[in-house]
Amino acid sequence: MSPVILCVLPLHINMVDYIGYEKCRGKIFTLSNQTKAVALTMTSMRAGLQRAYLDGLEFIRNKISDTEGEVAKTRLSFYGCNESDEDSYLQYLKECNDHFLTANNELRRKNIKLEVIDSEMRIVTLLNQLREAAEVDKGEIAFITGFWENIKHTVESFHSLVEKFQTNVLNRLNQNCTSYNNADISLEVSNRYTEEISGYIAELERELTNMRLLMKTYDGGIHQDLFSQNSKFAEKVLVSCDLKAFPILRLAPDLAEKMENVCAIARKWLDRDEQYMYEVNNYIKETRNIAKRREEDLKNQKEKQKKIEKAVKTANILLQNNKEKLQKIEVELNSLEGQLNGFKHEKKCRHEEKAQKSSMADFLSITMTQTRKNYNLQMKRQRLVKQVRELEEFLIGLEKELSNVEDELMVKSQERILINEKVETSVKTYDTLKTDFDKYSDNLEKLEQEVNILSGQLLQLEIIQTYKTSPEHVEQIFDRPQTVKLAPSLKEKIKRKRKGLPVTES
Repeated sequence: MSPVILCVLPLHINMVDYIGYEKCRGKIFTLSNQTKAVALTMTSMRAGLQRAYLDGLEFIRNKISDTEGEVAKTRLSFYGCNESDEDSYLQYLKECNDHFLTANNELRRKNIKLEVIDSEMRIVTLLNQLREAAEVDKGEIAFITGFWENIKHTVESFHSLVEKFQTNVLNRLNQNCTSYNNADISLEVSNRYTEEISGYIAELERELTNMRLLMKTYDGGIHQDLFSQNSKFAEKVLVSCDLKAFPILRLAPDLAEKMENVCAIARKWLDRDEQYMYEVNNYIKETRNIAKRREEDLKNQKEKQKKIEKAVKTANILLQNNKEKLQKIEVELNSLEGQLNGFKHEKKCRHEEKAQKSSMADFLSITMTQTRKNYNLQMKRQRLVKQVRELEEFLIGLEKELSNVEDELMVKSQERILINEKVETSVKTYDTLKTDFDKYSDNLEKLEQEVNILSGQLLQLEIIQTYKTSPEHVEQIFDRPQTVKLAPSLKEKIKRKRKGLPVTES
């Protein structure tokens, strides 16, 4: 009895939450706007589809059993037995071997060249030679004729069985028992399943090809290299019969063994497909749990990223403000230095002008003492003295302004030192925060990619599970009229829901 597969979705989880992932600019959004009633309904549908899937597997198993029953019936017919008994099989083959030996001995007495009996043509040739050469028929002709008809009927039966197996079993396996995984998404569970059934497919193709070639070469000379190796029954036959002289004796037993082997391989394939569905179920649950945890991590990390980003912006604003202050102070300092240099230059010029005029005034004073009084010289000297006095007053004011500029320049220089230190500190703080933010963003991007991959895998697993258990897919297994109209599959419903299209209920 096949075990019952668990439902894909627990009742407390909305399936749409997990199969409705949509990618938008590299981000994951969860479609969680479905009601609990819809989730429960879909879960019930999924359970029913599981049963339909198991019924489909059982249908194929019954086809295999039918084939095995036909193999047993054909074998019993060939050996002339009512029940399976290897001793009786060996007894019949030994009897055949004895009759062939007797026939060969008869031909040898007539000096007729003996041939290896490895085909229908050789059997017919042997019978014709016996009819011509035998003086008295001791029953060999009748027995070998009966064997010829028996082996011919057996080969025809196995040929029919191979074609029926191809139609009833192998075609259904190839059509229904595959991974159905999208090549763009790598799933370990699907890859492992595909690898294993590839071995079964290769074995089945090899065995069926060998059977067809053996039956095809039965007419003119069977290919003995196509006989199964390591056959225990063949070893027993080898002890009882001369298979080198009569390899035709191994044909029917080998075809039966090969047919049983393909049935056994087909069963393994079916069992592996059922196991695959259990594994897909488990992977869905595991992937869903992991995806849920990763989504929570992603949500928390994004919140932390926002805080770090805010700190980076704040540090950047502070850095830019300090840079602006520093730039403003630099402009003011340049202006003050310009003023200072202007005042110094003017001071120098005024001092030179004062010295020149003082010298001229002194010269006129001396000149006036040595000559008689001259009104013009006296007036000129007075003007020069007045100008010198005015220059002295101007230089006093200029010195004050120069001192103020120097004081302001000193203050601004100190401010520049302080602001420069703040800028350096702000740069270090900003660089540290920016580096941490970049690393955090890189890790967040990796986590987001992981969530994307998990959601893609989860969706692909859901599609595999849905498709392999969909009504249309399961319906293909059974021998039912093709005119029956089926409801849209759950896979199609999922696709339509994901695209936001209306779903028509049948």
